[in-house]
Amino acid sequence: MKDRSTSTFRPYTTVRQGSKHLAAQLPTDLVGVIGFVTLAVVLLTIVDVSNPLIRAGIGFPFLFLVPGYATVAALFPRAHAHRESVTTLPLRGGGVSPIERVALAFGLSFAVLPLLGLAIAAASWGFSTSVVVAVIAGYALVAVWIAAIRRSRVPVEDRYRFSLLRSLDTAYASIVGARTTVHTAVNVLLVASMLIALTSVGYALVAPQQGEQYTSLEILTEDDAGELVTAHPDEIESGASIPLTAAVGNHEGTDAEYTVVVQEQWLSDGDVIERTELDRGEYAVSAGETAHGDHDVEPVAEDGDVRIAVLLYEGDDVPDTPTTDNAYRYGYFWTEVVDDADVEE
Repeated sequence: MKDRSTSTFRPYTTVRQGSKHLAAQLPTDLVGVIGFVTLAVVLLTIVDVSNPLIRAGIGFPFLFLVPGYATVAALFPRAHAHRESVTTLPLRGGGVSPIERVALAFGLSFAVLPLLGLAIAAASWGFSTSVVVAVIAGYALVAVWIAAIRRSRVPVEDRYRFSLLRSLDTAYASIVGARTTVHTAVNVLLVASMLIALTSVGYALVAPQQGEQYTSLEILTEDDAGELVTAHPDEIESGASIPLTAAVGNHEGTDAEYTVVVQEQWLSDGDVIERTELDRGEYAVSAGETAHGDHDVEPVAEDGDVRIAVLLYEGDDVPDTPTTDNAYRYGYFWTEVVDDADVEE
């Protein structure tokens, strides 16, 4: 009787082993870069988080490490340089140590960012957050794609594989395990310089970003179509009124209150020689909003050229004599007061 050996087919075991083999082949550092870039795009542009610590934690490595690391990964697909040729060019498959990769990633990021800035300026896209993030993310993803292709063409035994423990051991050995005290001091000084540079450049990201703060003021009138425009009458009949709309835009970053003073001014040789207050109004404007207030003003002059000035003050802190010099914001227009017979048909 023949002995027949039996074998059990285990499909789940085969799939699990195949998955482990596939995971072992994936360049974990490149996958990590793709994941981090995706996270940065979502948080900095789509969600647009305002917390300065979160923006710093995401934005700093996105700006100063990701572009350089993707570039290094594309230039150096091997774990180590060819032994047979010390002068092997990077584009021909050279390699660098983990500590060198970190140093080059930091340095190349500073080299790549100005070039990307020039590309944005040449394309006239504007330096908004979404544009900058999109350009850096696009560059990093293209560099990662090139790096993945180049690594796939390198023999497995020579291919660079990221290992956190190995990188930490290499960094420790490079700094502490130097051959002489001088080498150790130089390495420590280099690390300290990098940390100082990181701290200096990253301060703008960590510090609260208030942006530009200002209040805008526009003097508007309503045209025949009912639209608010900046056109004003060149002349009016004596005793007639001018309907004005003051548009106060609050871009101060917080809710604010304002007072608007409308004056009729007479000038001589460029100096105000007399002024009369025609109207006054108070505005409560939420942050980021624009409030409109109507003012129906009637010049007291019977004839001649007068200047209608709109003076804006913060809160109710209006001086006894409001002027364009002490106003927070102001605007004005000229008009001529004429008799009935002189008004143009």
